[in-house]
Amino acid sequence: MAVAIARPRSFPILALAVAAAGAWLYAPAAVAMVRAWATQDNSSHGFLILPIAAYLVWLRRDRIAGAYAGGAAAGGLAWTAVALLLYLGGRSMEIDFLGPLSLVLMIGAQTLYFGGWAVLRQVAFPYAFLLFMVPWPDLLVEFVSFPMQLLSAKYATMLTGLMGIPVSRDGVDIHLAHYSFTVAVPCSGMKTLVALMALAALMAYLAQGPVWRRLVLFALGVPIALAANVGRITLILLIATLAGAKAAEGFFHGASGVAVFVLALIGLLAVGRALGLRGFLGPRRERIDDARPG
Repeated sequence: MAVAIARPRSFPILALAVAAAGAWLYAPAAVAMVRAWATQDNSSHGFLILPIAAYLVWLRRDRIAGAYAGGAAAGGLAWTAVALLLYLGGRSMEIDFLGPLSLVLMIGAQTLYFGGWAVLRQVAFPYAFLLFMVPWPDLLVEFVSFPMQLLSAKYATMLTGLMGIPVSRDGVDIHLAHYSFTVAVPCSGMKTLVALMALAALMAYLAQGPVWRRLVLFALGVPIALAANVGRITLILLIATLAGAKAAEGFFHGASGVAVFVLALIGLLAVGRALGLRGFLGPRRERIDDARPG
């Protein structure tokens, strides 16, 4: 059973004080997170996450106002303690990933404390969506990207061979007669994967249809991103065969990164249509409110 704390008269002042203290405490983590968005390809989508989450909250502003009972949930204090311990532990052990993660947890803790469980339920998805703005730690990137490198190289080699082009593979290195291509971390599809998972989550939330179908749409973001990246590498190999190495490594190699995401997005939209989902390209506010329980 949830325990509520009666609202004191100084509640608004307390909220402002907590916000100011939080801004001061988490400023280094916020700066580091923004720096990661600006410098790491795998995290560049982070600039869009907060504005999208804020917009989703704004769409539900009437329900949030109706859910606010004026009290405070005691569970928010325990959640705050966990967030602070995570933040201090990350600072002491110099684990940069824990700072932004603790910041997201702290936002949830303060939403719970000052708004209560009913308000937190109303903003559950926008709040969870904030996790996509947390940059992945290097160890996790390496753990995920290497299997993607191998799979991308394997299937791109297979498709190239099926087109009658002599090709061989040695790990992540693909060899043509007069050209070699290494599927490095930037070519593994990680950037597309992370951004597409955020987009798939957003589309699944906005879509109208059974929950299981929306979960399937979200889960299929991973193989769709991998398939799009395999298509990109295969096309690079084809261009290298037909037009030479310079053509493959020139403008197309850089521009094809955008093409990968576009292909993945088209695949995601096609899957959504095949699942019978609709409304994920810009539903009206009343649609969102009607589609979400309580």
